[in-house]
Amino acid sequence: MSATGAPLERDRAAPTDERAVTAQRFLASLDDPIAQLARTHGPVDFTQPSYGPAPPDHLGRLALSIVGQVISARTARGIFARLTEQLDGALTADALARSRESDLRATGITQAKAKALRALGAELTAGTFSFGELEQMNDTQAEARLVALHGIGPWSAQMFLLRSLGRPDIFPAGDLGLRRGIELLDGLTAIPSIAEARRRGLRWRPYRSYAAKYLWLQYIARPPGS
Repeated sequence: MSATGAPLERDRAAPTDERAVTAQRFLASLDDPIAQLARTHGPVDFTQPSYGPAPPDHLGRLALSIVGQVISARTARGIFARLTEQLDGALTADALARSRESDLRATGITQAKAKALRALGAELTAGTFSFGELEQMNDTQAEARLVALHGIGPWSAQMFLLRSLGRPDIFPAGDLGLRRGIELLDGLTAIPSIAEARRRGLRWRPYRSYAAKYLWLQYIARPPGS
């Protein structure tokens, strides 16, 4: 997001992204406040975070989701950079599996996150989990498989489905920025609960991933209290 509140170039969908155009037109046609955001921002790329580029592969994006649990996006990206540096500049499954918990914690992550990252590396190295099998699953199956991994909850799983697998109808209602976006969108006096946000998102099916992106753009441009 630029200083003026306009979307950065990486937020915008490519002109050839027909699904993004279809989603934008659908959301813009609704009798709902989200329509104005869709008309203002146009087609968007929900796979790209507004705070810097996304990691280039599935492992990096899932690791970033684990690191980003319950902390701000900016803080998560700083820790992720230190984590990559700690692993000699290459975040690989083998490097995570062989890493020491104390070294991972030195980057600023919690003990629980360090254990989750090491477990992820171990499962990938052992072949008990693969991104290839995940890509063949539907949204419900893929989220359940991710949550079955050590230390990965619904938010991390949903963010991975949205950002890395590019699923168009994912709504990570536990995300604070997203819920604050709803607060602004609907002119509420308090941040909605996760359950309230989840119910609110039903109005935007089957393009909830795009709606989530518009809400994040809304929040980044004008956080509550500004």
